[in-house]
Amino acid sequence: MNQPDTVQLDLLIIGGGIAGLWLTNLLHGRGYRVALLEADRIGSGQSLASQGMIHGGLKYALGGRLTGASEAIAAMPGRWRDCLSGTGEVDLRGLQVLAEHNLLFADGSGLGRLTTFFASRLLQGRIARLDRAAWPEALSGCSGWVYALDDLVLSTPRLLETLLGPVAHISHTCELHAQAIKSAADGWQLQLPDQRISARRLILTAGTGNQNLLRELGLTGPAMQTRPLQQVIVRHPDLLPLYGHCLTGMSMADTSQPRLTITSHPDRDHWLWYLGGQLASHGASLSPGALIDLARKELASCLPWLKLDKAEFDTLAIDRAEPASAGARPDQAFAEAHGNCIVCWPTKLSLAPDLGDRVQRLLPEPAGLPASTIQLPPARVGRPNWEH
Repeated sequence: MNQPDTVQLDLLIIGGGIAGLWLTNLLHGRGYRVALLEADRIGSGQSLASQGMIHGGLKYALGGRLTGASEAIAAMPGRWRDCLSGTGEVDLRGLQVLAEHNLLFADGSGLGRLTTFFASRLLQGRIARLDRAAWPEALSGCSGWVYALDDLVLSTPRLLETLLGPVAHISHTCELHAQAIKSAADGWQLQLPDQRISARRLILTAGTGNQNLLRELGLTGPAMQTRPLQQVIVRHPDLLPLYGHCLTGMSMADTSQPRLTITSHPDRDHWLWYLGGQLASHGASLSPGALIDLARKELASCLPWLKLDKAEFDTLAIDRAEPASAGARPDQAFAEAHGNCIVCWPTKLSLAPDLGDRVQRLLPEPAGLPASTIQLPPARVGRPNWEH
């Protein structure tokens, strides 16, 4: 018979970003006894630094052809929309969508021959050229073309709150120490001050923290890589909401990602712009001041009709954690079993449903364990970096 101070679980998930919360919702709904532990605030790593784009991969096909990267993620917007309507594997009903479509835009010089590719039957239903009357006001001065992608943009703080809600009672704040968690014949044991947790499987979703956890747990793999970014935050009272990728002036030799990616987020009584794309990738090696100078030049080139001389700029450095793949961007989510431990990296926000598929394939059936209460503080959602 179990001691009263022992909580038995099918699954103990370590790391409370979108990946960890997604899996907690999914697996709890599948009948597993599961708990989530997060050392800091929910989303405080990569999740709250995300631009919130749920994309279908066409931004990886700017060379005019479909690729492994563009097709591996093609089904994801549809799966997220199912979740938003309440018919998907995780219930996201009530979550506000910032934008129903992401845009591709450029002036007359922006990869004009892509228009033939975008009009092909291969892309039917995934992209559509917009009449000028349908352009957002922020692009009123654009002299080229605008396409709508079958993507959507979510507020990551609201997404985290929505995911936490149904599993708040099994999501806790707890900083793990190596000496407190040990491998056992039937899984893992975590010693808390007043309780012991016995879990059949340990699932690591701690992003960059996975590497340290693996080392502390005595596991030798899998290897991790990081790909750095330095995003740019822009504040100006006249900014209007815009969600899109700018292709103006891009050459066919550099189509791995858009020149500039812009998402918009509420900022008190105004909007702020959050900038990614090539600007953020190339800016990872720049000082904040040099990146801000570059961002001003990029905005002046990509959206010259805007007057942003008095805009306020800030930068945010991010390390994207991924399975090691010789520095290349992984095309799919990653889940790999090492004994009774499953190591996960979603690799990008859009692929959370793909991660769920991969983890479920690695799990035994639920053991039918009784419900128990873990004596730890509840997990709390963090704030996006631009609010700090």
